[in-house]
Amino acid sequence: MKVVYVSQYFVRGDQPGGVRHWHHTRALAARGHDVNVITSFVQHKERTIPEAYRGKRIVRESEDGLTMWRTYSTPGYGRDLRSRLSNYLSFAWWATIAAFRVRRPRVIVASSPSLPASAGAAVVALVKRVPFVLEVRDLWPESAIAMGLVKEGGAFARIAGALERFCYRRARHVIALTEGIRDGVIAKGVPASRVSVITNGVDPAPEAAETPVLPIPDDVVCAMYVGAHGTYSSLETVLRAADALRDDPRVRFVLVGGGDRKPALREMASRLDLPNVTFVDPVPKSEVPAWLRRADVCLLPYQDNPLFAGALPNKTFDYMGAARPIVAAVPPGELSRLVHRAECGVAISPEDPASMADAVAQLAADPALRERLGEAGRRYVEEHYDRGVLAARFTDIVERVAGR
Repeated sequence: MKVVYVSQYFVRGDQPGGVRHWHHTRALAARGHDVNVITSFVQHKERTIPEAYRGKRIVRESEDGLTMWRTYSTPGYGRDLRSRLSNYLSFAWWATIAAFRVRRPRVIVASSPSLPASAGAAVVALVKRVPFVLEVRDLWPESAIAMGLVKEGGAFARIAGALERFCYRRARHVIALTEGIRDGVIAKGVPASRVSVITNGVDPAPEAAETPVLPIPDDVVCAMYVGAHGTYSSLETVLRAADALRDDPRVRFVLVGGGDRKPALREMASRLDLPNVTFVDPVPKSEVPAWLRRADVCLLPYQDNPLFAGALPNKTFDYMGAARPIVAAVPPGELSRLVHRAECGVAISPEDPASMADAVAQLAADPALRERLGEAGRRYVEEHYDRGVLAARFTDIVERVAGR
């Protein structure tokens, strides 16, 4: 059957970022379906238009057994509402046009964010009289308010809420990224029978790659963060913890990734004159397991915001799959429960540099504890969060909705 899959942020295994959509669409293709992916020229991490797409609006290509429809969206956006809105709306416009160009599918799937593109996909499904499946990876407008993009009760928040309600009404089924998101969707009136949870996951046996060489001593304990240097993650907490441990020769902090907050974080580290912090540019998702082999402790710092009590980021599963203990600085909720349940690390209060420094120092001093926590995490994630099993569950839902 023909499937249209709309995702503004579609990342391949050889690119930085989360590869959830890549795995799910390839799982559909592996079952013999004709999968048409509609995504943006602009990669979320780089925020630029590659040279091959300059001056174009819609480009159709074949890749990994998928038909790719790459479309224009405004590049160079930042944290301000104006540039983000321009990026979302321009993609929604061209993605909707691309979706109308696809010969009538059996089902249309859209992943939110972005919400305007998901609403456009819902309109296409309505016009073409085909079922619509919505994947929710962030609750809107709550996440936009938490990021400071919009004001609670303001005009943009009301518009986002209206788009969200429209998508929920049109969706034959909703796939939530976490239990917290599932609860939020149900609280907005979607029947529980129409909502499923499919979390992120991990490959049980990732391909081997050479462990990178870092500019830190071989015998130090490496506390590593791998991921976006953006609004959600409170990496300032990591730098403050590094400041508290500046005189501890056992520990070095390594931050791998990119994002709109990275220049400010570099400036903060320079201002504090931190001798124990190293920044690394973004790496392809396929190389993350190799980088994590050099880590001894993995960090998950979040803002002190109730919204993030429902966070369960992809990097959690990468860390657990690499058998590395986790220090999770997050409001009590889904992530802290997972850390306790899997016995794979310690959960501390968010935005608390002293607690993070204490947790890192404790793990640095106890190699046996690090190994025990890391191995417990790997066993748990392989048993409960196998990416192949999760992708198959996603495919089953899409096929069922399509009536196959």
